[in-house]
Amino acid sequence: MSSYPSSVQLLDLFNWASPGMLVTDASGAVVLANKAATELLGNGAAVGTQLAGVLGIDDHDALRTAGAPVENREVAFAHPDFASGYANLGFGEVNGTTHGFWALRPITTHPTPSPTAGEGSSTAQAWIRQVDQSNESYLPVGEEAVELIRAYYDHCPVAIHLIEEDGTVAHANWKDIAIVGASEQPDSYVGHHIRRIYADQDVVEDFLGRWGEDAPIIDFRADFLNKGARVPVVIFSTAKVEDNKLRNTRCFVFPDSHPDRKRDKVKALDLNF
Repeated sequence: MSSYPSSVQLLDLFNWASPGMLVTDASGAVVLANKAATELLGNGAAVGTQLAGVLGIDDHDALRTAGAPVENREVAFAHPDFASGYANLGFGEVNGTTHGFWALRPITTHPTPSPTAGEGSSTAQAWIRQVDQSNESYLPVGEEAVELIRAYYDHCPVAIHLIEEDGTVAHANWKDIAIVGASEQPDSYVGHHIRRIYADQDVVEDFLGRWGEDAPIIDFRADFLNKGARVPVVIFSTAKVEDNKLRNTRCFVFPDSHPDRKRDKVKALDLNF
């Protein structure tokens, strides 16, 4: 297991991630939800709510008993413009009690970055505006949540990595390390440039040009490399930028629910679409 990001990084990662992130107790009741989750689910993300029912999942108890990671489960959301998407769910113990760790990604009509991003209420641009907009009803979590966020990092079956200004992978969780085939030697990936794990270099070069501009990459289909083999993925990535300087990215990478679909395209280093 790789070392954790700092507490400050973990709190930023959780509060302002582009996918919905939630933690539930053994019964399936919400104990922690981030801003994106509250946008997707409204009151369905409130503490104490039975999350599986909100998402239309009727076999939560069986999933918890099995204990195996769940990927790309089709679910329903309360948001009128982002009414459907996918859930990834893992289980693990915190202080001897089983918890569920959820990652939710909405379906969008056009990804970002894209030369044909389009306008409309259901695009990736519209989603990230929703996540970033001010909402007084959302109170960012603080230090008391760090233990649960570390457990999320350890148990949720979504790849998470934080990249520094120079493109170095500073931190990666177990799923991220596995998806690029580095489980046996994590140091062959963590601490090295992110460029080496992308199958298409024009895509990663475009991404590198965006991070310093705080430009999001949302619902974008690309291919990673795992020991030379292409791995279709869906990327949700934003950047923490302070004083016009990239501090780190917040990258979430999902195994593609539709691996046979065409990979999304970028117009390299054009930040104007």
